[in-house]
Amino acid sequence: MPREQDHSEHLRCELCNRLVPARLITLHHLTPKQKGGKPHHRTPLCKPCHKQIHATFGNTDLARVYDSIESLRRAPLLQPFLRWIRKQAPDRNFRTVRSKEHPRHGKRRY
Repeated sequence: MPREQDHSEHLRCELCNRLVPARLITLHHLTPKQKGGKPHHRTPLCKPCHKQIHATFGNTDLARVYDSIESLRRAPLLQPFLRWIRKQAPDRNFRTVRSKEHPRHGKRRY
């Protein structure tokens, strides 16, 4: 029996630049809501990238240092992840573990 073709819409993740199914796109507040971020200040990210950002950085760092896509793309701690995720199948989601550098390391897993 032939497999059904997936005709779902694909959108681009602003961080890794992959085209992924729309079901895997989330909106990331470039300035965290807890730090004054507004709904219009969001950008589309795939779930793996969104989870990795929050597993790597706390809200204070996101608000002060990484409040743009450009700064996130240049973040040294994200470089190994970005090299890896760009090679992955676009329809997969992955488990994420909080970085040792995260201010709240060890308290929560995603």
